[in-house]
Amino acid sequence: MSNDRCPRCNSQAVYKKRNGIISGDKHVFVRGLSLLTPRTDRMTYLCANCGYYENRIIDKDILSGVSQKWEKA
Repeated sequence: MSNDRCPRCNSQAVYKKRNGIISGDKHVFVRGLSLLTPRTDRMTYLCANCGYYENRIIDKDILSGVSQKWEKA
């Protein structure tokens, strides 16, 4: 959804909101960075046409830690 189009239906009816769709807790705990890794906010992108959504972590420090400590896919 980075180009403002839904990857499923190609609609431009894509909207975003910080922590727009959450389950359980308000924040995400990113495993494997340290014992005290902070929980982090997400940006939710939602297609109002087909209902597809994505949550993305928006904290650059968390993303940097993941690239250093997680196994690359």
